[in-house]
Amino acid sequence: MEQSNGQDRAYYAQRAAEELELALAATDADAAEAHRKLQRAYLERASIGDRAVPLQDEIG
Repeated sequence: MEQSNGQDRAYYAQRAAEELELALAATDADAAEAHRKLQRAYLERASIGDRAVPLQDEIG
């Protein structure tokens, strides 16, 4: 079953919040950075939803 765009955005926003909490709680610098990167990715996904991203034409 597919989720609607609103549900997708809410899911990604929730995941971003969870990753932020994990980043703040991490004692390892590498783990904290990984959680921050995931948080940014989830925030971006929450802001655009599941819109189609056009691919560049392949030449050659």
